[in-house]
Amino acid sequence: MKLFTLTLAILFSLSCGEDSSPALPSDVGKDLQSDSGKQLSGADMGKDLFNIDSEEDQNVEDLKSDSTQDVKVDVEPDLEDNDGGIKLRSNLRDAAMENHTPLSYRIARTHMYKFGGIDDKEGRVEGIYSGRTVDTDNSRTPGDNCKKIDGSTVRCSLNTEHSFAQNFLRQYLTDGTDAFFAAQGDIHHLFPSDQDINGLRWHFAYGDTDCEEKNNCKVLEESKLGIPTGERGSSSCSQGEPEEGEFSCVMQVRDLRKGDIARAQFYMAMRYDMPIPEDSEKSLRQWHQDDPPDMYEKNRNDRIEKVQGNRNPFVDDPTLVDKILNF
Repeated sequence: MKLFTLTLAILFSLSCGEDSSPALPSDVGKDLQSDSGKQLSGADMGKDLFNIDSEEDQNVEDLKSDSTQDVKVDVEPDLEDNDGGIKLRSNLRDAAMENHTPLSYRIARTHMYKFGGIDDKEGRVEGIYSGRTVDTDNSRTPGDNCKKIDGSTVRCSLNTEHSFAQNFLRQYLTDGTDAFFAAQGDIHHLFPSDQDINGLRWHFAYGDTDCEEKNNCKVLEESKLGIPTGERGSSSCSQGEPEEGEFSCVMQVRDLRKGDIARAQFYMAMRYDMPIPEDSEKSLRQWHQDDPPDMYEKNRNDRIEKVQGNRNPFVDDPTLVDKILNF
């Protein structure tokens, strides 16, 4: 693993303490197109093939090594600082930008799904929300030999989830700019996902829901999409814009990957200076505590560094989250 030590001079205060996809709008920011822009359907689903011998993909290195070491993020405290982690966030952002080699969304997915790529684990790729796995088939939308966590066989096809939804990227970053394209292809927040669940999640925020108790969850396999815990309303999960006052559901990620999603959100908020909604941040902070980084997530952080140069510091040092008062 390429050793990477992030040294920060920062002041902080001790007091801060199953077979069909739903109909979707035309602009959902999801990975439903091939690289040529052709809409995928039928036999094309799960077969967004790429040629790793092409000139553009020749620099995709082999990522088979899963060796990892804990990376220490050195923070030098100053007891007089009470800025709520503003300087820490700023310095983390500077370091993340300095070491980041932005990738196009296409090349990012090539790195994720190629044989021996970032999300190839012993010949299988895992969906972040469902835990379903499929064979790595050298395509960006694999779907062969799909199995649930219990080992039963099911039909599915995976594509790529922007955990920090593209709808929100467009709100805070100007579409077409270098910053937007860097965020769009930033693998630290990209994850394989079942295409149907990806579509259902749309750009709903992450949060906790008690929809299972009410028997009205949209997603019943590991992760859940429904009304926020304690709220009342329709379970249809209207796809209206939350900022316009429309009712909005939340996506509750399965327990095994809650922390992965939380730290991806914190990274994106830090790296691109974008806010996380207050209610969502509360849930994400709890997910971060309940599901600390495991070897799967640490290995993925290593692999991402190999191809885009930077790391997610909240995976390396989870204590940094509590030192930032607001994302």
